[in-house]
Amino acid sequence: MNQQNIKNPNDSNTSSDAGSSFQELVKEMKLLGMDPKPLLEIAATDIFTQHGTMGMTYAELMLDQMIEENNPNGIALWKELYHILSDLISAPKITLH
Repeated sequence: MNQQNIKNPNDSNTSSDAGSSFQELVKEMKLLGMDPKPLLEIAATDIFTQHGTMGMTYAELMLDQMIEENNPNGIALWKELYHILSDLISAPKITLH
């Protein structure tokens, strides 16, 4: 798969029209005292499992696509995933003896 040809197979424009947006979901979770980060970490870990270190490139391409489409929910989601992936990939490797 060519990196430049990665496009979201789902129509991202519908995400802002469907039920709750990502930003609304995060806001509601925080109002209920819930931290949305564990869910995002699961998603980022899945991306890392599927794409390895190229997951950062994938997240960056998706973020660029969301910016191009002017999709604020997609921008917020992929920006968070990108930062979590960055932390995940750059975490120091610990060797246990």
